[in-house]
Amino acid sequence: MTRKGLFPDTETAQRIKCALLLPVGTVVGAFGSAGTVALTFDDGPDLDVTPRVLDVLGRHGAKATFFVLVDHARARPALLRRILDEGHEIGLHFDRHDRITDLPKATAFRRMRKAKRDLSELAGPISLFRPPYGSQNRVTYLFARLLNLVVIGWSRQGNDWIEQTPEHSAGLVTKDLHGGDIILLHDGIELGPDEPRPALDRAHVTDLVLGEAARLGLKAVTVGSLLTRRAPKRTRWLR
Repeated sequence: MTRKGLFPDTETAQRIKCALLLPVGTVVGAFGSAGTVALTFDDGPDLDVTPRVLDVLGRHGAKATFFVLVDHARARPALLRRILDEGHEIGLHFDRHDRITDLPKATAFRRMRKAKRDLSELAGPISLFRPPYGSQNRVTYLFARLLNLVVIGWSRQGNDWIEQTPEHSAGLVTKDLHGGDIILLHDGIELGPDEPRPALDRAHVTDLVLGEAARLGLKAVTVGSLLTRRAPKRTRWLR
């Protein structure tokens, strides 16, 4: 019997796998969510892009989760408040856009703990966490769980930190898009000093993604809403 025969790729098999990954699995979607997807934005809030993204979300009647950097959130409290007032969700990205897996373990935990506390003071209780670059190892995952944070990955992304047309970026997201997917986009962009900043209009990308999602019969919601009363899809996410 082939390996594929031993482990059939059925929803039942996936649910069993996700249950086994419960202690160590990163959430990348939800089962039983045929009509909804979760839309997420990283690296903000950004003074230019975030307001335009919020305008697009409002026109489509869509909701999203914003994984924010605490330093940006602290510097832009009115924008953080607008995100919340318009019914969106705030998750923790970190204090700054550093790769957590490159930090000494004690430093990583101390900064993660302080970042959660600081963001909670600005935005209310925080339960969701996405590490910068999606980079984590077993230790940083354990730190997040010790802080009662659910680590959120993604299943679709638009590569919107590189130069391309909005149509191409949106197409990367919407090709084979299914209910229960978690979409990664960016309202902010954190780049190295020598990395060119793309001219890509990320608000336009959002508009195209939401338009195509609606055509497919999919509504964009927050991560928290996607996971309410639905079993999470998990994966072993170490990178």
